[in-house]
Amino acid sequence: MVLDADCAKSNMTNLYKNRFPERFFNIGISECDLVGTAAGMAVAGKVPFANAYANFLTGRAFDQMRISVCYSNNNVKIVGHNAGTSAAQEGATHLPLEDISLMRSLPRMTVIVPADAVEMEKAVEAAYYHEGPIYLRVGKLPVPIVTKKKNHSK
Repeated sequence: MVLDADCAKSNMTNLYKNRFPERFFNIGISECDLVGTAAGMAVAGKVPFANAYANFLTGRAFDQMRISVCYSNNNVKIVGHNAGTSAAQEGATHLPLEDISLMRSLPRMTVIVPADAVEMEKAVEAAYYHEGPIYLRVGKLPVPIVTKKKNHSK
């Protein structure tokens, strides 16, 4: 299941939406509701990937992640897009420099920061099969491939 906070075009989750419309949910610009809905889906046995801009997701929805996802050990995958300085052109409100430290402070939260597209593909697969909360941090800008596929294990 893929959930999005009304940023499917920017986050490119619209590619998933076009392929699997019955498994895509646009929750709207409400990161707290996004995380709460994802937690409910996890309780129902689904594996939700909740996608939003990292700055709003980790800041505004921190309490929902702490209580509804991490304390409850729900199998929710939080995907923070446009992380770090990758969206600096959007202004100061779009510079989540503290997102990693916030997510690392949560109990049971695993933080993954892929270096490139090769690691991103493996990270999504690993996140799906990992039982428990995950924060997957994604930048906005293209990056060079630094990981060799043959040397990358599951």
